[in-house]
Amino acid sequence: MSNGIVVRVSRRIGRRGASLAFVGLLSLAIAASLAFAPADQRATPGYVALASVAPLAVWACAWCVIGGLCLVQTFMRSDRVAFAAATALLVLYGLVYLFSTFTGVNPRGWVGGAVWLAFGGWIALIATWPEAVSVHSLPGAGAAAIVVADASGIIMSWNPQAAALFGWSTDEAVGRPLTLLMPDRFRDQHTAGLARVRASDRSELAGRIIPLVGLRRDGSEFPIALTVNAWHSDDGITYTGVIRPMRGGGSARGE
Repeated sequence: MSNGIVVRVSRRIGRRGASLAFVGLLSLAIAASLAFAPADQRATPGYVALASVAPLAVWACAWCVIGGLCLVQTFMRSDRVAFAAATALLVLYGLVYLFSTFTGVNPRGWVGGAVWLAFGGWIALIATWPEAVSVHSLPGAGAAAIVVADASGIIMSWNPQAAALFGWSTDEAVGRPLTLLMPDRFRDQHTAGLARVRASDRSELAGRIIPLVGLRRDGSEFPIALTVNAWHSDDGITYTGVIRPMRGGGSARGE
């Protein structure tokens, strides 16, 4: 889907980012509750159990660091470190509470332990979510053909407009390479363009309308206008192309 094109690997907040922002703010609130807890609260079994492992100031610092990391990586392309760190601290918190039940420091610590461990499991589950891409928010989407492909250039999604434009049904197109949609003379450039995106993450033409040549199922060529974006997650890069036919040519050669 590229004629020597290098696209921008973008990161929107999305549902993963929103969840990470929530965890970040909650972590900062927990840090404040530990750092500024009054004396009577510090004497409660839960706080005593935590203090038996490390000073409350150390716990507060840990939560503050995790909170800041989560908020920073909310806006970054990769959020793996933040999710892993938050999950680890939540699990550690839960284990401390569970252990305090057996030592007698906090007889009902198993309740808090179960809650913290469940919270950690929830964060670990969110970390496995792929980031959803809304094609309706892409430049020029409208009723255009929308093609979604993975990092290797294999078609993952194919809307009805794409089927009408190129002549391949969804079942026929999904799972096949993007080279299906372009003349032979452009395929090497396409492969090289994908490789550059994976290697550099650099952007030159992201969001711009790019004139190219498409290939229909019947072998005929036609001019198209392509807007391409790439979305990065921990599972890899997903390419989304918005394609419209251009007027003024039946079988343009595009050379």
